[in-house]
Amino acid sequence: MNHEGYVPIRTRLATEDLEFLAGARSDLLKFSELGLRLLDLHQPRDAGGITSDAAHPILRCRSCMWRWPCPTFRAMSESFGTQPDIPDTTAANGAGPHEPTKGVSR
Repeated sequence: MNHEGYVPIRTRLATEDLEFLAGARSDLLKFSELGLRLLDLHQPRDAGGITSDAAHPILRCRSCMWRWPCPTFRAMSESFGTQPDIPDTTAANGAGPHEPTKGVSR
């Protein structure tokens, strides 16, 4: 890295290579925006309903209505290398992590 913070590239690049790199930068920005929009859509919300544990209400995804954390949020979280900081409550209701809870239609 030089004193201006740039990494000089001494390789000669063809026009096609430069066009590819410019397109890849644009595609990466669009893909990042898509990921942020998906995370914004898949957020927890109170499922509303009677619960025996008022301190830990049942949460559902506000977009797909699966038990929180929903499969979309879990997949994105796993791909980023982090685990959701939310306990797995699906076992208490008898549903697996990728199944809707009993009695809830999608």
